Amino acid sequence: MSSRAITSHDVASLPQPGFNLAESIRFSPDDTLLTYLRSPNQTLTRQLYAYNIKTEKEFVYAEPNFDDGQSQENLSMEEQLRREVCILFFQIFSRENRL
Repeated sequence: MSSRAITSHDVASLPQPGFNLAESIRFSPDDTLLTYLRSPNQTLTRQLYAYNIKTEKEFVYAEPNFDDGQSQENLSMEEQLRREVCILFFQIFSRENRL
């Protein structure tokens, strides 16, 4: 099996933004649940999911409450910038890969 160094392109392009992958994976204190953040519809809004290890069932543990007026449109300036920078880096590294 051949091996190679991980490049900045690898880090910036895989997984691509919008992929529905689990993040911030943690075990519950009693080790019965595995919790993680994931976007169910591939947007920037993520929900907290839990996977019950004994029953092997996944369920939404917590989700954002948009009734309080919060949405992607009124994120803090810091969060908007962080997300835009991530997208920009992805676009730059994707373009370099095509050259």
